[in-house]
Amino acid sequence: MSEAKYELFNNLFGLYHVLLQVILFLVIWNIFYRPEREKRLLFSAGVFAAVNVLLYLCPFVPGGGRYVVSAAVVSGYCYIKYKGHIEKAVFTLLLFYNFNGMSVLIANSIYQFVVDKMPGGPDIQDMDYMLQMYKIQVIGQGCNLLFYTLSFILLTWILHKIVKSPLSMKWQDVVFLSVLNVVGSMLVWMVMDISVVQVDREIFFLFTQRREMVWKIPMLAALLCAGEISAVYIFRKYKELQDEREKLFVEEQQMKAMKRRLEEAESFYGGIRKIRHEMKGHMANIKGLVAGERYGEVESYIEKLDETIQELDYKFSTGNAVTDVIINDKYRRAVKSGTIFRVKFEYRNTDTISAFDMGIVLNNLLDNALEACEKLEQTKRHISLTLKRKNNFLLVEVENSFDGKLQWKDGEEVPATIKHSGLPDILMEHGVGLKNVKDVAERYLGYMNIKTGGGMFKVTVMLQQKEIS
Repeated sequence: MSEAKYELFNNLFGLYHVLLQVILFLVIWNIFYRPEREKRLLFSAGVFAAVNVLLYLCPFVPGGGRYVVSAAVVSGYCYIKYKGHIEKAVFTLLLFYNFNGMSVLIANSIYQFVVDKMPGGPDIQDMDYMLQMYKIQVIGQGCNLLFYTLSFILLTWILHKIVKSPLSMKWQDVVFLSVLNVVGSMLVWMVMDISVVQVDREIFFLFTQRREMVWKIPMLAALLCAGEISAVYIFRKYKELQDEREKLFVEEQQMKAMKRRLEEAESFYGGIRKIRHEMKGHMANIKGLVAGERYGEVESYIEKLDETIQELDYKFSTGNAVTDVIINDKYRRAVKSGTIFRVKFEYRNTDTISAFDMGIVLNNLLDNALEACEKLEQTKRHISLTLKRKNNFLLVEVENSFDGKLQWKDGEEVPATIKHSGLPDILMEHGVGLKNVKDVAERYLGYMNIKTGGGMFKVTVMLQQKEIS
């Protein structure tokens, strides 16, 4: 093998290493983000791979420079796409660097172990000594890359089995999960620094002078990887328990809301029964007043009776008993607080959305709107409820005035538009109501969209006209 061929193989191995790193990083990225398959995503992945290859081929860029530029590209992409939220991207990068470094240590140690077991090298007196050395180095690099590939793929496969769905992360989660990643990267730097050291005119080879390092280093690397994977597994179980607790809390809130609706309906129909029972007495009183020609008192008596009947009358008739009770109940509450309440809502018999689920959406959205309006001056309070139809979808829109202040978790700012996939966790019961609505929207293959601005808070819920079991 000539020197030119050795250089060619060396470059090919390096290029393979770069492309393998890019592919494995994208695999880890897919584990934690699970993005939708779309042409733009494939284009972004291709650009990312091309940037890494160009940086590798550029003679002016040091080896570590490629990692710095790649990290900057990934962070910038997430900052734009996810509106400044780069927490999970930082963790994904640190995890990749850790797995990459640990795979290098494991592969290098296995390679050193195999070399130690091989018979002596070529004779320096041989005329083909250099060619044989080139051949040995090419084979050694190939074996090293093979062990590296197998180690990295194994770690990635285990991670894929553990992380079954995308995990949301905050900075405190990233710090907790990244301690071992940082320790692993520091271990790689340390081993690389001391593996080959020049002392005076002699060269100190770590694996030659300290044979036990051949098994100690990969053992330490494997333990660090196991610790990191265990931390990710524990975090996933913690998130599942947290989601389950929130789900139970949401269901409890839904049951409480429906219980209130039933109590209100019972009170409403109880009032009707009471009026019917007392109607004979009212008619007798009116006849007595008329017989006594006390017409002024008759007029006053009828006005009071009319007020009582109006309190029990429905101002809005939507076409469904459940939505009638909820909307009219919220209307009476709005009237008492001096809030302008506009309704354009028709629930048809052909609509396939469950009245129970529609009740959850209306109850939570209108409660939130009323609470927000009650914090304002009476002249600024107004709520608008609209039901629209678009193809096979129902669009429920609730728009209300508010003071522009929302209490989001950890003081996060509210983006101009929030869809269900990016809805932050909210602290107060106001947020629990939005989570209820979000869950209903997802059951009907729809979404919840929130827009804020100009003192207005608007929620649009899209529901597909099909029962989802």
